[in-house]
Amino acid sequence: MKNKKRNRGSFFKNTLIELVGEVVWNILLFIPRLIIRIISSIW
Repeated sequence: MKNKKRNRGSFFKNTLIELVGEVVWNILLFIPRLIIRIISSIW
């Protein structure tokens, strides 16, 4: 029973880490596109 609880917590932890990683990656990819858009709109 203890083992099942630990695995379930680990699953949620891994899912949360994956989700946070995905959000951070999307932000990092979004910033350069935003900068390019701003520069192109100024020119």
